[in-house]
Amino acid sequence: MTADLDARHDTRKKILDLAETLLLTRGFNAFSYQHISAELGMRNAAIHYHFARKTDLGVALIERYRRRFARFIAAQAGLAPAEQLTRYYALSDSYHQRQQICPSGILSAELHTLPAEMQQAAGAFVAEMRAWAVDIVARGRADGSMHYAGSAEGMGALVFAAMQGALQLARFDAAAIGGVTQQLAALLGLATVGNNKE
Repeated sequence: MTADLDARHDTRKKILDLAETLLLTRGFNAFSYQHISAELGMRNAAIHYHFARKTDLGVALIERYRRRFARFIAAQAGLAPAEQLTRYYALSDSYHQRQQICPSGILSAELHTLPAEMQQAAGAFVAEMRAWAVDIVARGRADGSMHYAGSAEGMGALVFAAMQGALQLARFDAAAIGGVTQQLAALLGLATVGNNKE
């Protein structure tokens, strides 16, 4: 029984892993179960066993991102706001280095073509990413490390939107992420916080 459960879990994980790659390189609407079954050498029925509808697979992917992001935030909890901001920037850069679109970016771009269940899950995920940016700059202002005009809500939204845009620009200009993070640092009154590369 345990071996059967492990095998089912392993198959489910393989499906999710490949679906994630397809989502971040093609978009949700540009792949089908046929792409997954062909790559993994299984029948479509095996995928439907784990995810009856493609919508179920899409929701599972988003919930997986949300859990991953929650763990990421928790891992940064002991860092100062300025350092957390650097880690926030690094999320975008990691997708650029893998030549992928970030999940929030592709879900936002395809939002109106996604099933309602996916739209709801995607909205919650994007709200969590934006909320962390707001929290970082609010705490940065509170501890005196960041100085900026306007509200923390507005500045956090600007940070989130700028990084989304920078990742898109970086597909044409690799220096875009570094340039945007340095400009954000200036807006926040930070001297050197940005996309750090050795």
